[in-house]
Amino acid sequence: MKETLTISDSCIGCGLCTKVCIRGHLSVGDDGKVHEVESPYYCFECGHCLSGCPKNALSLRDYAGTASVDCGPTMSPDSLLELYRDRRSKRWFDRKCTREELETLVSAAKYAPTAENSQAVEYAVIDERFEEFMAHIADILRTHTDEHPRLKQFVDYVDAGQKEKNNPFTWEGRQLIIAFARFPIDAIIPMEQIDLMATTMGLGGFHSRWILQASENDPERFMSFFPDVSEGLQAYAVFIVGHPRVRYRRTVPRSDKKIHWC
Repeated sequence: MKETLTISDSCIGCGLCTKVCIRGHLSVGDDGKVHEVESPYYCFECGHCLSGCPKNALSLRDYAGTASVDCGPTMSPDSLLELYRDRRSKRWFDRKCTREELETLVSAAKYAPTAENSQAVEYAVIDERFEEFMAHIADILRTHTDEHPRLKQFVDYVDAGQKEKNNPFTWEGRQLIIAFARFPIDAIIPMEQIDLMATTMGLGGFHSRWILQASENDPERFMSFFPDVSEGLQAYAVFIVGHPRVRYRRTVPRSDKKIHWC
């Protein structure tokens, strides 16, 4: 059995960790302490056990030296709803984000959930190589321009030298964050957390469907631009970001969504 936890003498054997472990990996022994035990499933280090321990007696061996911190107060539903309400897609920018701002944005995705806690998500920030990347995308989409007018517009824009600031795919945006994952949802959730963080920082952006089409049309060629991304990951989310030059002062009406109760 691979031991994944360090269990200190402060364990009081309350058994709370055994109740939250979905893998059956923990059990309270005859000595009144919790122990790792053989189970049909491997521990994928979700951390539920250490997060709920009242004595902070458990830690993950693979994260030795990384301290966990106490959870802060829960945001009120009204505050969270206000954030969701105020967030909107923004496509007009007056300047790029700084390196520090971009790092803060990506840090917002650190605690996003992933399938089986694989944490198999990586990011690329397109900045200095923006025009080169646009040319790369255009070359992939060149044989698909008959599928949608926007694709031909973009390829023509690139072929003309990318002189106009209104890129048909990114508008005035000249920085992109791309999320690579094993499954689409593992990239989509953290990218939306980045989107929400941008709102709190006074930044803005929007999710790009068209750049993802290049990845769908030719994944291998798309990924050739990112040789350092781990094998088995694919681009599933693209966010264009910058400092918005337009201030949006009010919300826009949204339709009520149909709910199917089953």
